[in-house]
Amino acid sequence: MSATKTNIFILGATGYIGGSVLARFLNRSDAASLNFTALVRSAEKAAKLKQLGVKTVVGSHTDVALVEKLAYEADVVLSI
Repeated sequence: MSATKTNIFILGATGYIGGSVLARFLNRSDAASLNFTALVRSAEKAAKLKQLGVKTVVGSHTDVALVEKLAYEADVVLSI
């Protein structure tokens, strides 16, 4: 088994649907093989996700350079 983790970048992780999708991923039996990065709009929302082990970046989906950088670093991109 490979030691490489799958990097997942998620936009919308603090929303109703995005939060549900993220929760499903975090509850998977293979969740330890996944690294999550979420783009969030506020430090308060970031703090909540960090408690779940999610790496957060505070910013906006309108910051094209930031979104491109985070997407480039990911194996999977979810925009919910």
